[in-house]
Amino acid sequence: MKQTSYILYLVLIFLICSAKDCGEDMATREQNEQKRLEILKEDVRNAFEADSVSDEFVRAYEETARQKLIDFADYMKITSDTSLDKNFRQQAGIMASRLFISGSVNIAGWSRIYSIPGLSTPDQLREKILSLGMIYWVQPFQIEINKPLTRLNDSVMAGSLSFYQSKIPFNNQLPADTNNKVLLIDIYNVKKVKIFDKEQLRIWEVLLGDVE
Repeated sequence: MKQTSYILYLVLIFLICSAKDCGEDMATREQNEQKRLEILKEDVRNAFEADSVSDEFVRAYEETARQKLIDFADYMKITSDTSLDKNFRQQAGIMASRLFISGSVNIAGWSRIYSIPGLSTPDQLREKILSLGMIYWVQPFQIEINKPLTRLNDSVMAGSLSFYQSKIPFNNQLPADTNNKVLLIDIYNVKKVKIFDKEQLRIWEVLLGDVE
């Protein structure tokens, strides 16, 4: 993971330097800032826009997908919790939907644990849970790589994770419930346009897909 850490370090330095405060006196900063930023931008561009993806980076992307599945559960936990401010819950639901490659992917496998019809997509789940609230939230566990990420074309990689679900009540006096059926979720690594210091870079972004 040393290469991954190095790239993240480059981005951090780049963002700090973009804020025009790199710990130098004004005269020195004015003389060197542009050259330094150009070098950093080129390093970031080379790392993130590379057509080839090393095995180390593929493993890092798979770990990111695993974390995004956990993030999805955490956002839906907030969305389900009626003790929280509704605007806060609504924003969490929006962030949950953004973890997916599309708001219309089929996540009926995930939603089945709710025993509520009509929750086939992230957007449907978000809207229904926001309006109803829930007495429990859903936690994934034993998340494993089912199919490693592999290249489909020059801008898309695909794979899948396997996991189980538990229903965790907000009231800790109620019992938790575990779904013993293994579920599969598609994962993608897609090249998307992102803005760095007013420049557009095509970088890899991990997103979630269908749940069976």
